[in-house]
Amino acid sequence: MVRLRSLLLRLALCFAVLVVAPSMVSAHEKWFADGQKYPPQFGLLFTLPVLLMIGLACLGVALLAGIRALVDGDNRFPQVGFLRYYDRSNQVILAVQTAISLIAVAVGLHIFAPNLFVGYNFLGFVLAGAELFVAFSFISGLLTRVGALVLLGLFLCSFFLYPAWAVLEQSVYVGIALYLLIMGRGLVKPGSHQEPLSALARYWRIAAVCLRVGAGVSILVLAFTEKLLDPKLALAFLKIHPNFNVAQLLGLTWFTNERFILAAGAVELTIGLALISGILPKLVIFGMFVPFNLTLPFLPATELLGHLPIFAVMYVLLFLPPGEEQMIDGKHVSHHSAAETLPMKEAQVLRS
Repeated sequence: MVRLRSLLLRLALCFAVLVVAPSMVSAHEKWFADGQKYPPQFGLLFTLPVLLMIGLACLGVALLAGIRALVDGDNRFPQVGFLRYYDRSNQVILAVQTAISLIAVAVGLHIFAPNLFVGYNFLGFVLAGAELFVAFSFISGLLTRVGALVLLGLFLCSFFLYPAWAVLEQSVYVGIALYLLIMGRGLVKPGSHQEPLSALARYWRIAAVCLRVGAGVSILVLAFTEKLLDPKLALAFLKIHPNFNVAQLLGLTWFTNERFILAAGAVELTIGLALISGILPKLVIFGMFVPFNLTLPFLPATELLGHLPIFAVMYVLLFLPPGEEQMIDGKHVSHHSAAETLPMKEAQVLRS
């Protein structure tokens, strides 16, 4: 047992080094290189290098499962010091940071991301207006659940405008919309009027799951569409930003750009699979902090504005309360006290 624990900890250390090394993992190449020139090559999916990276990512998730077993199945590991803290304003942070990102893309008539351009036409102004409405509802806390529904509608409409894989890259917005649709904006008193759709609060137990899976799907799809299945796009990005291959800067000349792209894709794929599986989410979030922040000083503000929703999701998942507790519309509830602490109409729903 001691030898097994030592082996797993060594593997964890090696995996952590792998996560830290490829700093390009969080950079959205399509935002800084012409993605239309380099569409994903789905035929690469069954090539040996890509299959090896998929296997490596699965091994990373298995390693996380092994670590969870070593800590007696505590899926909230690590729980030390400030990590036991629960920020009651996390819904506000999630809503506001998402709103800022939506405003940034809406003013340029894009949907969700700089690479999804609608155009200077009637449809473009309508969709941008819808994004601005969602942003207003998220920032003000008024009609937040309606805004979340509109956000889901925008996501579905996007499938008629762009390739499915390009839309699935933005699945993080689905997770955010579902989370706020269930939990509400929090820390706001809209008066005596009941917010529409507040009865959805009865599903508060799955809100965090939706948030985590939405972010995981985004990161998983991006691992394929911007790296593993689109090495030409990644190479074009590295041509503009050659210093992102930190391995070569350290003198590891054998770590070519092609190998670096595969490694970055494997790391991103591991993070996506780990978030979707829900294994040790706090440890996964810690693994995300370095690569998702390391690129910010070296890229335009587009990188930060585009990643604000991801950063907000990371924050919420890091400081989630125990599974038996949650905040709904700014009110603390638990499995046993939910019906007593929610407003009258919500309590009736929970009792039914």
